[in-house]
Amino acid sequence: MDSSRGTVLDSIRELYQFGVVDYCMFAAMLILSAACGIYFGFFKRTKAKDTPTATDTSDLDLGGNPPTVGSVESKTPISPFGSSTIDEYLLGSRKLKAFPVAMSLVAGYISGVTILGTPAEIYNFGTQYWLIVVPIILTGVAVCTIYLPVFCSLKLNSSYEYLELRFNRQMLFLPMIIYVPALAFNQVTGLNLYMIGAIVSLVCIFYTLLGGIKAVVFTDAWQVVVMFISVVVVVIIGTIAVGGLDVIWERSMEGGRIDFFNMSPTLYGRQTFWAVLIGGFFYWTSFNSVNQTMVQRYMSLPNLRTARLSIAMFTVAMGVFVSVCCYAGLLLYGKYYDCDPASVGLVSTNDQLFPHYVMESVGHLRGMPGLFIAGVFGAALSSMSVILNSVSAVLLEDVLRGLFQLNPSPLKENIFVRCCVVILGLTALGCLFIIDKLDGILIVSATLAAIANGTTGGIFTLGMLVPWSNTKGALVGGIAGALLSGWVSLGNQIASGAGEIVARKLPVSIDGCIEELVGNITLVDPVYPDESGVFPLYRLSYHWITPIGVTTVLIVGTIVSFLTGPRDLRHIDPELISPVIHRLLPVESFSYFGTANKNATIFNEEMQAQASVPPGPANDLNGQVGKEARTRW
Repeated sequence: MDSSRGTVLDSIRELYQFGVVDYCMFAAMLILSAACGIYFGFFKRTKAKDTPTATDTSDLDLGGNPPTVGSVESKTPISPFGSSTIDEYLLGSRKLKAFPVAMSLVAGYISGVTILGTPAEIYNFGTQYWLIVVPIILTGVAVCTIYLPVFCSLKLNSSYEYLELRFNRQMLFLPMIIYVPALAFNQVTGLNLYMIGAIVSLVCIFYTLLGGIKAVVFTDAWQVVVMFISVVVVVIIGTIAVGGLDVIWERSMEGGRIDFFNMSPTLYGRQTFWAVLIGGFFYWTSFNSVNQTMVQRYMSLPNLRTARLSIAMFTVAMGVFVSVCCYAGLLLYGKYYDCDPASVGLVSTNDQLFPHYVMESVGHLRGMPGLFIAGVFGAALSSMSVILNSVSAVLLEDVLRGLFQLNPSPLKENIFVRCCVVILGLTALGCLFIIDKLDGILIVSATLAAIANGTTGGIFTLGMLVPWSNTKGALVGGIAGALLSGWVSLGNQIASGAGEIVARKLPVSIDGCIEELVGNITLVDPVYPDESGVFPLYRLSYHWITPIGVTTVLIVGTIVSFLTGPRDLRHIDPELISPVIHRLLPVESFSYFGTANKNATIFNEEMQAQASVPPGPANDLNGQVGKEARTRW
């Protein structure tokens, strides 16, 4: 019986393989991505006549300091290939449009983790995670109100420059986004996992190296369309094949997958109403508000109004895309409610479940599996490319210029940034060999990102919303937040690896599988370990890691700041504080408006309405400092 079952499994795997058309679809995605780099690197460069001059008031340095990356550009190209100037390479000369940037934000955030991990999460644990759409919407409001006006007013090239102006500096994070789509491709092609990762990495490095942020944004824009179309087409065809929405809903109800209001107050449940709502808000806000990969694209837009419009588009698009992925999880259960692929050995990990479904449900349609995998890899390319571009900007601004106090020539800046792109891309490729040893991609990715997001989000929030905070408070608070969230995360991973903590999946069935496939397999109710002996913090849901990091930074940072001498609010630059706090600042502080900004620029009138500047002699327009401050704002 075992040999017969093995033959059936081999036959099924052989059946679900790529065809010529599918390979062509995948190759077309790679070729188009590379072509975007060539187009923006050689044919769509800013000409000498298009670059701003010293007379452009939008880029004047009011303090008389020498121009920086974000201010006055050279009149002639300073790079023999790729973008003409470093400002164009990193920020698109701050002239990009709202829609492509919004799609780039979507593509950069989604990655293969969302496309593959979210349906598996719904399939195994139910629809409670779908509530994440609510925090996504709330995050858009918070970012536009609290954080974005500060970055737009300062017109920084790196989000971490804010920490240098407000406190001191830094923090970097390079995520894991190649392995997941490579795993999906390996599932349906049988090709080597590392070879596919190498091909994708090299293509990503190529077009990011040549085209800079413009190539990244516009490649992301069409890649997210491919992503969306691929998932939606699969979902529509699958829904019709199963028998319609009512069939999927009925089977999901019977299987216990429909649960939107698990109001349990426990902090240990993987997905509860409170964990998803609160934890999701903290996670999304921390990432979208201050992460360099997001802020750099905000800064590539011309003004605050356009940036807010782009975030609004991004918020709506993310809500729709995540909802489609969550519905795909219900579709998976509607299809496999009586024959779980993992139980009979058709897939080895949860992240292979959706690709397996694609091959089984639409594999007979030429090009459809290729379109789906192209969408997954498009997500990987967009995530990786924006990280390469963003981190290279951080290395230039915060490390080379900030830490080592160097001021390289424009040509050397271009060489440095492009070398960073290549080195970081090859480093990400090397991470394939590490990530390959990890299981449960969604929770590992979310947990590791939560540590960085919670700490950085807490420090930025401390700086913008707690004006009394000082450098010592930010430093101690940041260390405390990182240690506590890292301790909780590491303890959880160790306990999970030792089998002391096991996620309680919803029941599955193999009653509907063919006899040859089932063989002598018998499903038994899983026996879960007694977790009462595990340290309580290690049992927390991964949703709580970011809130722990943020609140720890805020509480510890505030206490330490007051113990070591709080910041004198009369001498603080209000431009470094969120506009929602301006009414709490003393009138005297507004005479220092804009004094901390090393890239001080005359800003447009749109920004003036964001400052809650109380009337008083310190802000009299007859005073030169007050006049400059108001004009800048």
